[in-house]
Amino acid sequence: MSTFKEYAKRAKERMKNGFWEQTHKSIETEQQVAATLGLNTHKVGEDSRRMLQRQIYDYDGFCEEQEFYAKVVEILESDELVSNPIMRLADSEYMQRLTPAERQSYLAKLASKYRQAVERYRRLHKS
Repeated sequence: MSTFKEYAKRAKERMKNGFWEQTHKSIETEQQVAATLGLNTHKVGEDSRRMLQRQIYDYDGFCEEQEFYAKVVEILESDELVSNPIMRLADSEYMQRLTPAERQSYLAKLASKYRQAVERYRRLHKS
């Protein structure tokens, strides 16, 4: 299927499923919660809109990001002590095909993504 047709199909599904109404309510709720916690409501709204843009215009990347975040949450919430979460998140088959320099770069990028996911988790689950 062509990219244009995929975009149109997804847009139609969003309209049929009430996606925009739910998104609007969700952003308002997040801003209200941020206000009660003393966080910058404008920044929270901008973060939500940025994530929404990514969800719409880079759907595959958004899905991969959500899967990665779900794995990080699983690691953080597990009762098991994980001594090296980066290696648990890494794709071992992919790493075997890389040169040592490429492997180091891959792990550095993965560590950065992990750090961002942990910060996001802590921001959302602040008690």
